[in-house]
Amino acid sequence: MRSLIVTSLIICGLTACIDRVELPIRQEEPRLVIDGQITNEAPPYTIRLTYTGPFGLTGDQRPATLVASGAQVTVTDDRGRVVRFFDRTGGEYQTTDMNFRGEVGRTYKLTVVLADGKRYETKPEQMPNVPPVDSVSARLVQVNNFNTPYRYAYSVSTRDPAADRNFYRWTAFGLTVRKSTGVPCSLGSSAICLDNCYTTESTNEVNVFSDIAVNGNPIRNRAVFQLPVYAVWPQFVEVQQYGITQTNYQFWKLYQQQRARTGSIFDPLPAPVVGNLANTEDATDVARGYFAVTSVSRLRIRNDAREARSSAAVFGFISTQPVPQGDCRNTYGPVPVTLPAGWP
Repeated sequence: MRSLIVTSLIICGLTACIDRVELPIRQEEPRLVIDGQITNEAPPYTIRLTYTGPFGLTGDQRPATLVASGAQVTVTDDRGRVVRFFDRTGGEYQTTDMNFRGEVGRTYKLTVVLADGKRYETKPEQMPNVPPVDSVSARLVQVNNFNTPYRYAYSVSTRDPAADRNFYRWTAFGLTVRKSTGVPCSLGSSAICLDNCYTTESTNEVNVFSDIAVNGNPIRNRAVFQLPVYAVWPQFVEVQQYGITQTNYQFWKLYQQQRARTGSIFDPLPAPVVGNLANTEDATDVARGYFAVTSVSRLRIRNDAREARSSAAVFGFISTQPVPQGDCRNTYGPVPVTLPAGWP
C-alpha cells in the first residue's frame, strides 16, 4: 500500500511539472545574397541574386519572394567600360556581350540596383594573376567511410611567383564510372550496352591559401579533391586554380573559422560572414556572399587507376557491392554513357 502511494505521488509530481514552453523564434529581415564572379576566361559571366530565408531552405524550395528579380546589374572596369548582366530566371543574371572579357591587372566594380531602388556596390578590385597548374597527382587512399572506403586523393603542384603577394583558391570535379548490368545492344544480341555511366562529383570544401610562408617557392601536393572508386576504371579530373584578391581570401578564411566552431571555449568569436557588396545609402546593409574578381588556371588529367587495378582489397570491396539491373542511366540519372569530349 505504501509503495502504491509513493508511486502515485511521483507520477503526479512529474505530470504537474510539465508545462508547454513557447520559445520565441528570432525573425530577421531578409538579406541580399550574391553569388558570382568575373574571370579572365571567356564569357558569359553569371551572377545570382537571392535573399536569405528560413533555416534549411534549399534552392528548389526557395519561393519567388526570395528571388531578386528585376534588378539592374552592371560591371564597370577602370577604363569606364560598362557591361550589363541580363535577368534570365530564378535571380540569375548573365552577360550577353561576348567581347567583354576579364583581364589580369584591370580593376572591376559591380553595381546592383534592385527593383525597389536600393543601390549596392562593391569597391573596385584588381584582377590578380595566377600561375599555371604544373601538375596534378593521384594517390589511392582508404578512408573511414563504409559506402566508399577507397578513393583517389588528388593534389596540385604549382610555383608561386616571387614578385607579388598571391592568394589562391582551389576547386575540382571529376568523372568516375558507375556500373550496372546493362541491356542488350540490340534485340537478340548477346553484346551488352549501357552498363557504364560517367557520373560527376565535385568538391564543396573551401580551400584557400596565402603565399606569405612560401613566397616565390613551389607549392607542392596541395590536397584538393577525393573521388570515390566505384569501379576499377580510369578517372578523369579537372582542377581549377584561382588567383583571388586579399579581401576575397579574408572572406573565405572567416567563413572557414565560423564553420569550424564546435562550441568549446577555444572557438573563435562568432562574427557575421559579410561580403563586399554594400548598400550605398546604408553601410550596415551588406549582402551575404561575395562577388569575386579572379583569374583561373585549369588542368585536366586522366588517372588510369593502376593502384586500384593491382589492389586485391579494392577488387574485394567492389565484388561485394550490389550491381543495379538494366540501363545504368535508370539508376544514376541523365548522365553520359561515353566520355564527354575534351578529356585526355
